Amino acid sequence: MSSGKLSNAGSYSITYNLPYSFYKFVKAYPMGEISSTAQLRLGAIEFFYQIRNVSVVCKSFKISRKSFYKWRLRYEVSGKRLSSLENISKAPKTKRETVLDFKTELDIKHIREKYIRLGKVKLQKLFKDEYGCYVSQNHISYVIQKYNLYFDPVTAKRIRSKKIKGRGHKKLRINEVNPNDYLSPTKPFFFTTDSIVLYLPYGIKRYIITAVEHEKKIAYARSYNSKSSLSAFDFLMRLSVLVDGKIAAILSDNGSEFAKYFEEACKRLNIIHIYSRVHTPKDNPVCERFNRTLQEEFMETDEYFEPYLTESNLVRANERLTEWLIFYNFKRPHQTLDYRSPFEYYHYKFFEKQKLSPMYPTLTCH
Repeated sequence: MSSGKLSNAGSYSITYNLPYSFYKFVKAYPMGEISSTAQLRLGAIEFFYQIRNVSVVCKSFKISRKSFYKWRLRYEVSGKRLSSLENISKAPKTKRETVLDFKTELDIKHIREKYIRLGKVKLQKLFKDEYGCYVSQNHISYVIQKYNLYFDPVTAKRIRSKKIKGRGHKKLRINEVNPNDYLSPTKPFFFTTDSIVLYLPYGIKRYIITAVEHEKKIAYARSYNSKSSLSAFDFLMRLSVLVDGKIAAILSDNGSEFAKYFEEACKRLNIIHIYSRVHTPKDNPVCERFNRTLQEEFMETDEYFEPYLTESNLVRANERLTEWLIFYNFKRPHQTLDYRSPFEYYHYKFFEKQKLSPMYPTLTCH
């Protein structure tokens, strides 16, 4: 190499297999404003100006002779402008344009929105029947693509559910209101509610709907065969009877069981329905804690409750659950209530002399 064509080019870099003259040139003339590809092409051309051997240049930079001649010609014709070594867009200079007047375009858009599931051929015939003129299928495709008139099953399902289920109204969230503002002497209760799903052997599923008073910790629960809004409707009606209709507001999550019939019950009983935020169980900590207590202190210790749940009629299961609820509301001490039971706390704080049970309003206790 010392006596050949590269003798005047200096030594070579073993790592990159490029002459040091290329790096000296780059250092002397910074090329930060062009891409790395254009820098490589410029280095090959400048290297050629030093050794005047195309074969050696192409071998060193690993490019074809045809590519080298093309970029060298373009570089010299442009007056050695660096921008000439950049890649040029291969898009055609003249493109086909859609000749479609604005009125026809809006007519196609209207008929596509009206029949969103039909194809181009059917839309073409419907357009001719409705507007009395012919339009090509390419024009229909152009309008569909321009206005993104494609059928979206997720959006369609959401719109259909709003129309059918009536869920389009804005929900009242717990972080937007203060529930204590809805309480009054005639309606002193603010309940939080939730549901528990139980997976029993042989694929049996049962559901327990629970409710706890936010401050006084008065609790109620009932098991059901299905997790439907009709079950939640029945639960709320029973809960209202147990507390003598003194529920001012109720908090629930966004589950399907707390919609439709449950909302209808809230309207009938004049109860403010408040929702927790999506994926935010901390908005309902009182009921979540009661669910844990129910599972640990009753479901895991009662030997008859789970066998009763396997029956199609849940009368005996609800009887066992009611017996434990009587203990929970009348005898079990609560740390948050100064180690009093919910009934004792409610009795001494709100009814100093009247002894009326919130669980059984028709009964009195001594």
